[in-house]
Amino acid sequence: MKSVLTIIAAAAIAFVVSGCAKQAPASKPALKLMNAKELAKEFKKGSKVCSWKAGKKGKDKGTDYYYKDISAMSGNADRVMGKATLQGKWGISGDTLSLNFGIGKPQLYKLQKVKKKTYTAYLNGKKKKMTFKCK
Repeated sequence: MKSVLTIIAAAAIAFVVSGCAKQAPASKPALKLMNAKELAKEFKKGSKVCSWKAGKKGKDKGTDYYYKDISAMSGNADRVMGKATLQGKWGISGDTLSLNFGIGKPQLYKLQKVKKKTYTAYLNGKKKKMTFKCK
C-alpha cells in the first residue's frame, strides 16, 4: 500500500511541476509582407497622403505627400513634421517602397498591410520602422 501511495504522490508532483514549468515561447509568425502586385494596387489611385509614426512609442510623427509626377509608381514627395517640410522622392520597385528625403541613400521598405489603408513599414524588410495610415 505504501508503494502505491508513493507512486501516486510522485505522479501528482510530476503533474504539478510540469504545469508550472515554463513553456518554450512560441516562435514569431512570419511577416506577411505585401507582394509587388498588392503594393502596386494600393498606390494605383492618385497621389497619396499618409500620416506616419515612428521611433519609440510613436513620438516621431508627420505626414507624407506622395505626388505621381514622374510616373505611375514614382514621384516627388513632401514630408511635413511640425513646421518643417522636407522635399524628396518616392518610388515603388517590385515589392519595395523607396523614400529619400535628401538625407543619404534612399530607405527601402517592405510593407505589411494591417487593415484598409494602414501599413507597417519594415526597413530593408526586417526592422520595424514606422506605421502609415493613408487617405
